[in-house]
Amino acid sequence: MEQNPDRTVCTADDEINLIDYLKVILKHKRLIIGIVVVVVIATAIVSLCMTKIYEAKAMIIPAGVASKDAGMSSLLAAQFGITPPAAPISAEIVNILKSNTLKEKIIIRNNLLPILLQKKQNEIQQDDKTMWKGIRALQNMTKVNFTAKDNTIEISVQYKDPKMATDFVNMTLYELTEHMSSETKRVAETNRKHLESQLDKMSDPFIRAKIYALIAQQIETSMMAEVKENFAFKILDKPRIPDKRIKPKRTQMVTIAFVVSLFLGIFAAFGREYIDKIRMKQRERQ
Repeated sequence: MEQNPDRTVCTADDEINLIDYLKVILKHKRLIIGIVVVVVIATAIVSLCMTKIYEAKAMIIPAGVASKDAGMSSLLAAQFGITPPAAPISAEIVNILKSNTLKEKIIIRNNLLPILLQKKQNEIQQDDKTMWKGIRALQNMTKVNFTAKDNTIEISVQYKDPKMATDFVNMTLYELTEHMSSETKRVAETNRKHLESQLDKMSDPFIRAKIYALIAQQIETSMMAEVKENFAFKILDKPRIPDKRIKPKRTQMVTIAFVVSLFLGIFAAFGREYIDKIRMKQRERQ
């Protein structure tokens, strides 16, 4: 079998190039090791100085279940121009949790601006600009994740104080309940008043009976919203005070720093070798 001379030459050149590269790395190994040690130690020191961040979580699921007569009630309510109370769905709850309205209510009710803005109460100006800063700060701390498969919603808050992170989640759940129950009561009360106004216009006893049934439905909805417990959603997993930080991830930081500094050191070694060769050529010319 004939041997391809070009292939033999390429293989030999590759081996020579690899050996040359290895020689350069070994020649400047002190430079490489120095860069790696400095970067890794600096990263470790920075990670130790970074503020510890903890994460508190809660898992909820919509509590509303459509009844068998839901379709019939909707059609009947539509005849009288009212909006029937709808069972809360995941999309609605997620949108409320992400809304600035809910965040503003949480901040106002719990006087969170001093905590969110890291300022004393007397240093805070009560204006829209300050409120927007507080809303953005709370938004950066809060995450809402919806899992369609299980129809569950996870609310998580990251903060430097583990207990305060848990309190933030509890505040969010409380305000979500208040918001959804009050909105449901408002709609039910509006519908009830509208239906009562229709009674005087109807003489047919059958129609009046339907109206009374709808009024009873609105009163029942309002009473259920007043109870609040498990009205809009059920808590599957209550927030607990976290015992471990999630940030900084020191091991991960140091590992990444080692890999990056190693490549940086090798790059610096070849750069230095290139500069040394240029200087050597200049000396030979002189």
